[in-house]
Amino acid sequence: MPLSPAGCASRATPGTRLLRPHSAFRHQLFCYADGDHGFLAGTIELVVDALARQAAVLVAVAPARALALREALGAESGRVRFEDVHELGRNPARMIPTWRAFIGAHERDEGATVVIGEAVWPGRSAAEIDECERHEALLNVAFDEGQGWHLLCAYDLDGLPDEVIDAAGRTHPLLAVDGVCDGNDRYACGHEPPSPFRGVLPAARGTVKQLAFSGSDLARVRRMVSAWASAQALAREPTQELVLAVDELAVNSIRHGGGAGTVRCWREDDVLLCEVQDSGWIRDPLVGRVRPSAEATSGRGVWIANQLCDLVQIRSSPGGSVVRVHKRVADAV
Repeated sequence: MPLSPAGCASRATPGTRLLRPHSAFRHQLFCYADGDHGFLAGTIELVVDALARQAAVLVAVAPARALALREALGAESGRVRFEDVHELGRNPARMIPTWRAFIGAHERDEGATVVIGEAVWPGRSAAEIDECERHEALLNVAFDEGQGWHLLCAYDLDGLPDEVIDAAGRTHPLLAVDGVCDGNDRYACGHEPPSPFRGVLPAARGTVKQLAFSGSDLARVRRMVSAWASAQALAREPTQELVLAVDELAVNSIRHGGGAGTVRCWREDDVLLCEVQDSGWIRDPLVGRVRPSAEATSGRGVWIANQLCDLVQIRSSPGGSVVRVHKRVADAV
C-alpha cells in the first residue's frame, strides 16, 4: 500500500473526508513507494470507479507507470486517455492548459472528470522542480472556482528527495492515505495566496552574451539570438523556436515593460538559456497558462514561449521582471 511519510502526512484523523469550502476541485497528493505495485495500489480503484461512473479519465505519468496501469486495466484501458508526462510536462506550465482543455471537453459528462498526473519525476533538474512546485500551488488558483473534478498528483517516494515530498505537502489541500481522502493541515496555499513570481533566479553560469534593446531593435535581437544559438549547435527548427520565443518576450517588454529591456544568453551544459529583463511588473499569476483569445491585448508572448521552450521561469516584482527560457541542445539536434 502507498506510504504516508512525514512530508505527506496529515494530522487530520485518518478516514476523514474533507473538502475545502466553496470548491468542487479536489487537488489530492498521492505519495507511493515500491514502484509499479505502490502506484497501482493507489490508482487502479480510482480509475475503475471513474470508468464505472462514465467519467472521463486522463493519465499523464511516466511511461513505465502508464504501462503498468494499462496492463492492470486490460481492455478498459482503451477508455482512458494516456499522455507521456515526460513530453507533456517537460515544461510544467503546459499542464494547466491541458487539464483545462480536457475537463472542458467533458463538462457535460455524467461523472466528474479524473486526472492522474506526475509533474515531478526522478532526474528533474533543480530549476524544473522549482517550477513544478510553483505549478502545484497555481493549480489551486486556476481551478478553485470552476467545475468539479479530481486531480490526483503522484509522487515517487523511492526516487524523489525528501524536500520535494515536503514541498508537495504544502501545495495540496487533500491527501490520499491508504485509499482514503484525508484533509491536509499542512496545506499552505489556503492561508497565503501563491506568489509564483517571487524570488530571484540563480546567477548565470558561463559566458553571457547581452544586448540592450528598445522599440527599434527587435531585428537586432532576433539576429543576435539566432546567430548565438546556431553557434551553440542548436538545430535550425529549435533555433527558430527560440528566436520566436525571445522576440515575443522582447515585444512584451516594449509594450508592457517600460518600452525597453535587456536580452541575455548563455549555455549551461546541454541547455541554452535566454532571458529578457525589463522594468515591468507581471501581476497575473496565470500568465502564459491561459490561452489568450484573439482579442487579447496581453498574455500572448509568455504563452508562445511556454509552447516553444522546455522551461519558462518568471520572476517579477515592483522593481522589474525577468523571463528566462530554456532550450535543450541534446534533445533538439
